[in-house]
Amino acid sequence: MERTNIILTGFMATGKTTVGRLLADRLGYEFVDTDQLIEARCGRSIAEIFRERGEAAFRALEADIARELGERTGLVVSTGGRLMLDPDNAAALSRTGRVFCLVATPEEIMDRVALDTRHQRPLLEVPNPMERIVELLGAREDQYGRFPQLLTSDRSAEEVTTYLSGILEAAPDLRVPITASSQRYEYIVGAGILPFMARLANLKGPVAVITDAQVGPMYAQSCGDVDVVVTVSPGGQHKTLEMVQRVFGELVAAGFDRRGAIVALGGAVISELAGFVAATFMRGVDCVQCPTSLLAMVDTSIGGKTGIDLPEGKNLMGVFKQPKAVLADVATLQSLPAREFACGMAEVVKHGLIADRDLLAKVEKGRWRQESGRLQANLPELRELVAQAIQTKIRIVQEDPFETGRRKLLNLGHTFAHALEPVSGFRLRHGEAVAIGLAAAAGLSARLGCCAPELPLRIDAVLEAVGLPTRIPADLDRRALLRAMGSDKKRTAGRLRFVLLRDIGDVFLSEAVPDDVLEETLAAAGRP
Repeated sequence: MERTNIILTGFMATGKTTVGRLLADRLGYEFVDTDQLIEARCGRSIAEIFRERGEAAFRALEADIARELGERTGLVVSTGGRLMLDPDNAAALSRTGRVFCLVATPEEIMDRVALDTRHQRPLLEVPNPMERIVELLGAREDQYGRFPQLLTSDRSAEEVTTYLSGILEAAPDLRVPITASSQRYEYIVGAGILPFMARLANLKGPVAVITDAQVGPMYAQSCGDVDVVVTVSPGGQHKTLEMVQRVFGELVAAGFDRRGAIVALGGAVISELAGFVAATFMRGVDCVQCPTSLLAMVDTSIGGKTGIDLPEGKNLMGVFKQPKAVLADVATLQSLPAREFACGMAEVVKHGLIADRDLLAKVEKGRWRQESGRLQANLPELRELVAQAIQTKIRIVQEDPFETGRRKLLNLGHTFAHALEPVSGFRLRHGEAVAIGLAAAAGLSARLGCCAPELPLRIDAVLEAVGLPTRIPADLDRRALLRAMGSDKKRTAGRLRFVLLRDIGDVFLSEAVPDDVLEETLAAAGRP
C-alpha cells in the first residue's frame, strides 16, 4: 500500500480541495486538483470551457487527466464532482489509489457555494440553485455510494483530515475484490482496522453486532458506533434454531429493521450463525463479516455459506448469504488461545493441500505455535499467512459460488470432521476435527491406492507441527462415527462423498469408497 494515491471525490463544495491539500501535507504527498489542472493546461476557467467548448469536451479532458494520474503514485487527488462517476475514470484512478467520497448536506453545500466567490459553478447557474443541488445529489446518490463516504458537514477541514488520516494509519494491507453471482464485495485484511469497520464497509444505517460472550467483551466496543449488541453463548453446540429465534427476538426488541446491517463479530460459529440471521431476518439484511479467529478468517467468512445444526446433523439448514464486506483484523489473532489458533491452521493446511503448494510450504517452515503464552509469528507474518490463505479460497469460491462443482473440494476432511464433532460431544473443536479428517482422508487415499504412502506421513507431520491432533480419540465409538457420517449433508443417493488426494494440489471427489475400506481407515486413524 506504500505511496498509494488517495482520491477524493464527491459533490462540489464538500471540501475535497481544502482537505486534499491538508492531507497531502500530512502525508508528504503531491496534491493535484483535477479542475485546477485542466484550467492551467487550457488557460481557461471551468466555466469558460463549458461555455466555449461544451460539457462533452470538458468530460474528455477529465478522462485524459484520469488516465494520466492513474499511472502515477504518491498523489492526493481532488476530483471534479462528476469525474469519478464515469466508470472508466474510476477504474483508471482506482488502479493505483484508494477512493473516498466526501459528503455534506444540501444546506451546507449551498452555504459553502455562497461564501466561495472565487469559483463559478456552471451547473448551479439556474433560478433555484438549492433545488438543483438536491436534484443532482439524488441523481448521483447510487454512484457516489459505491465509495467509502466521509461526512464533512459540521466539521472543520482539519477535523476531516485527522479523521481520514486515522483510517489511512490503519490502512488495510490487502483489499481483495470478490465477485459471487451478481454481487461484488471486498475482503479487507489489516492490523488495527476493526475501529474503522463502518467506514471501510460503507455502512449507513443501524448496526447490530452479533457476537459471543468471549469475543464481545474484548472487541464489541471497538467496532465504532453500534446500535445493538446481541451476545450468544460460545461454542458450536449453540448454533441452533433456538439460538436464531432468540437473536431474532433481541433484534425486534431493539427496533432493528431492514435498513440496518448485521456484523458477525467472532469465530466460525458466529460467522455462520450471524450470516444465517442476516439472510433470514425480515427476508434479508446486509451482513459484514468481522472474523476474530483464524478459522473464520480463512474459511467461514468467505463465500457466503451459512449453516444451522439440527439434532440429526451439522449444517442441515442454511442458505448462501454473500456479505457486504469482510474485514479481517489480524491484530485480534494475538489474543487467541493456542488451541483456537491451531484450529484455524487446520483450514490453512487444507487450502494448501487443495490448491497451493507454496502456502503449505509456508506452514511447514513457519512459526505458527504459541510459546510462553504468545504467538511466535508477528503481525506481518500473520497478515501474509491470512492473505495467501484467503486468496486461495477466494479463487475457488469465485469459480463456483453455489458449490455445484470445484468448490466441493473445499470439503476435504469434512466428511470425517462433521461426524467427529457431535460424536465427541463437541469436545473436539471444528479445526481439530478437520485436522483429524485431513489425516484420515490422506490415509483413505493411500489405502485406495490414489496417492503415495509417503503423503499421509507428510500431512501428519504438518498438522502435528502446528499443534493439531491427527488421530481419532480412543474413546469415540467407531459405529457411532459411521452412523453420524451417514447423516452428513454431503451424502448423495445413499452414498457418502469423500474428497481424496492424489498429491498436493491434486484432489478429487469420490462416491466409490467401499464400506470395508472406510472401516479400516477409521480403525487405523484411532491407533497412535
